[in-house]
Amino acid sequence: MLRLIYISVLGIILVSCNKQNKTYSLGQDAFGGIVIQLDETKQHGLVAAKTDQVTFAMHKNWQDSKAIVEAYSEGGDGWRMPTKTELELIHSQKSNLTGFDNRDYWSSTLGNNTAWSKYFGASLGGFTTSPWKDLSNCTLCTRGVKEF
Repeated sequence: MLRLIYISVLGIILVSCNKQNKTYSLGQDAFGGIVIQLDETKQHGLVAAKTDQVTFAMHKNWQDSKAIVEAYSEGGDGWRMPTKTELELIHSQKSNLTGFDNRDYWSSTLGNNTAWSKYFGASLGGFTTSPWKDLSNCTLCTRGVKEF
């Protein structure tokens, strides 16, 4: 009987460990988004939301957009506006994602009363006239990211 209990406990421990060692791949659906970056273990990384949290038609400035993204809860909490580097990563992998407007997207990277943005349309070499947009007077799109 003791041997049976020992084997059962060992089995539970092994199953628990296997769940903690789950690996992911780029482009995979996970945590309410699409995996766009992985660490060397492939157990942790970054997902981008499957849809925009803020569209151009909503006419939201940077602060409002940031609040909307942070309130997003698809796949759990933890969503935030991407950094400049993360927005570049999203742009480079936009073929794995869908639904982008041919517009500028906000990042969390701030300048002097501005934030860096990235143009997701097909023209202009990836940028509109300036990637730095006024925080309060510009209305851009926003798609959140979340670490896992």
